Amino acid sequence: MARGLLIFSAVFSGIVPCSPAFANNQATLNIPSGRLDRAILMLGAQANISIALSDPSLGTIRVRGVRGNMDAASALRIMLKDTSVGFEMFDPRTFRVGRLPPPPQNLKKPVQRKAIRALPPQPAKPLSPKPAAPPRRIIPVTDNVTPTSPEIIVTGSKRDTSLADFPGSVSILTLSERAGSFPGQQGTGEIVNRLPTLNSTNLGPGRNKLFIRGVADSSFNGPTQATVGQYFGDARISYNAPDPDLNLYDIKRAEILEGPQGTLYGAGSLGGIVRLIPNVPDMYSSAATIALGGAVTAQGAPSYDMNGMFNLPILKDHVALRLVGYRLQDGGYIDDTKRGLRDINRTVTNGGRLMLRINPGDNWTVDINAIRQDIYSRDGQYSERGQPELARASALSQPFDNDYRLAELAIRKKWDRLSLVSSTSAVSHLLNTSFDATPKNAIGPILFGQKNDIAIIAHETRLSRKLSNGNGWLIGFSALYDDEVLTRTLGPPASIKSLPGVENEFSEVAIFGEWSFGITPNVNVSIGGRLAYNSVASQLLELAGTNEFSAKNTATPILPHIAVSWKPRDGLLMFARYHEGFRAGGLSISSTGSNVAVKEFASDTISAYEIGVRYGDQAHDPFSGAVTISRARWENIQADLVDSAGFAYSANVGNGNITGISATMNWRPTQSLNLEASAFLNNSGLSAKFSPAFAGSLDVDLPNTADVGGRLAARYDANIAPNTNLAINASARYTGKSTLGVGTMLEIPQGQYVDTAFDMRMTYKNFGFVLGVTNLFNAKGNRFSFGNPFSVADRLQETPLRPRTIRIGIDAAF
Repeated sequence: MARGLLIFSAVFSGIVPCSPAFANNQATLNIPSGRLDRAILMLGAQANISIALSDPSLGTIRVRGVRGNMDAASALRIMLKDTSVGFEMFDPRTFRVGRLPPPPQNLKKPVQRKAIRALPPQPAKPLSPKPAAPPRRIIPVTDNVTPTSPEIIVTGSKRDTSLADFPGSVSILTLSERAGSFPGQQGTGEIVNRLPTLNSTNLGPGRNKLFIRGVADSSFNGPTQATVGQYFGDARISYNAPDPDLNLYDIKRAEILEGPQGTLYGAGSLGGIVRLIPNVPDMYSSAATIALGGAVTAQGAPSYDMNGMFNLPILKDHVALRLVGYRLQDGGYIDDTKRGLRDINRTVTNGGRLMLRINPGDNWTVDINAIRQDIYSRDGQYSERGQPELARASALSQPFDNDYRLAELAIRKKWDRLSLVSSTSAVSHLLNTSFDATPKNAIGPILFGQKNDIAIIAHETRLSRKLSNGNGWLIGFSALYDDEVLTRTLGPPASIKSLPGVENEFSEVAIFGEWSFGITPNVNVSIGGRLAYNSVASQLLELAGTNEFSAKNTATPILPHIAVSWKPRDGLLMFARYHEGFRAGGLSISSTGSNVAVKEFASDTISAYEIGVRYGDQAHDPFSGAVTISRARWENIQADLVDSAGFAYSANVGNGNITGISATMNWRPTQSLNLEASAFLNNSGLSAKFSPAFAGSLDVDLPNTADVGGRLAARYDANIAPNTNLAINASARYTGKSTLGVGTMLEIPQGQYVDTAFDMRMTYKNFGFVLGVTNLFNAKGNRFSFGNPFSVADRLQETPLRPRTIRIGIDAAF
């Protein structure tokens, strides 16, 4: 198979829809009374106009509701009646809302304001000393959030639903300048540290599996599909590989939607999805940023990081390019007593991203994205009990290499209330892993090597219509092809031999849709479904073409979704939701050298119910919070496991139940101080066994699923002098007890530790100075009881917290 050609070739079908004629400027409006900032956002969406708010502090003013068919100016007159604000109209589709000028003071009688709230055409004191920018600069067509309002949009809903209307559990993290800077937290680790309901294994950068809401299958990497779907914008990042751990520098935000999310995202979203939203190219001005930092780790080697971004408008209004590059080195802190080496687990990351944005006009947008990232770890980051602190004894080094490539073509079009998105992406993902497989009392060292060569081609085209109050619809088509070739070697380093490998090919085509509608002014219903055709073809590479060692399975899963939401008052949302998820099966092998065991593992499914309540949001309200209770039934759970000899295999371990409750709170007691708290409780376990190997695991927790966890954080952000800002962050996260895996051999405890962090950033004009500390109190703890499958049965392995690390950095924007 010409896999190099296959990776970077994909068929894109052009779609040329017809734009409806725009007859007049009137629109059917349904905007409830409430806050000004939310009301004008609804008006902008329903009337397809641009509205800017001159002063964000005016957003809390209460305004009247507007219902009926009318133009935007008439709606604003009704909305702003009997308030202290008015509006300016630059053209029929561009408005600005601001405070009314005070009445003249020399009049004997007070002047009674007219019912019509339009500002005078030429006010004595204009709202802004500068002329109004073109409409696209007030509300860019491709942006989800207007510059004048911090409205939070859930792009993962695929309909750009407002957080205030989204009937599900979602976390949206704005990524600050510090993201991508701390050793060990340049990628997904930064997100994991901020969300207790998001967990991961801790093999090392580029080697970890992610879990959301306790939907955790195993601690080991194998052919089973991940339980969490990962996306870069609309491009699928991975399918059946560990998290590639993409660097977060110049990433705008991250969205984490708790699952399952099978209706919109298909196979492999049992626990939910993680979606990275990058900053897009600016069509109008050149810009550049740079960040440099150095760090020292107690009992470890130094680290450094270099990050940069360059934005270049190539053809104003039409073409722009954004480039991101980085190089990071995380110094090691694990020693090897047998080989007499120190700080062996050094990791180096090199990478970059490119986004070319083209605006042909008429609200069309074309994005070309490319990502390249290479992670190389010199050795594993685990230690062993019985050795000195932060040390182990190995006969060989155990390096790891993760080479990741992604290319995407995304085409978007917006009409009045319709949006078209078509994304085609290709991924090449190569992983090389080595383990010390030397038996006890062996004469010489034995090395095990594994190579995963993964290719993904994915396409999705969807059409959606966005209405008010979260209503609207979408319909879409998707196709996915994933090919994984796994090869293995074993033996003395000087005479290594090949072991049987396996190839799994997965393909899926699906249609999906969702419709959200109101049954009363305050009650909405969302229904949806996905119909897919899945095919899995597997074969043992050493014996290709024989029926005994090949398998092919097909399935046509139907994944429904229903949600009901109720808004008893402004800012308060209560919801109930039912979702399903699915993963396809495959072929697994294990080998002890001369004996080969080949076995199919079947598909698994999950169904989940949740109820929740959410009040306010961090962007608008001094207090906001959410509480969610969920219950999931997981049938025929797939798991990647290791046998007593240390060889990996995959199996269906049984059925399971997961019950959880999570809560978040955000309080802003002053304009400068913000406090956050989040916590979860989880109860999970197998409820039926499929194999005698797991007979002792009945009613035992699923792996890597802590029973309890939580996080406290505080942020102080204020201007302390002209052109000078000070931001201080402090946090503490507790991770409760969990076990490494299911089965008597793997029920090894881990967790029960507190991780702390502190950082402060002083900004003067366009320059920033940073001091940060992770593991502030140099706490000891076992994050993960695994590092080498060939000695895990000894139950001595631990993955310690990275010792206290202090980083000093500088950054600048031009």
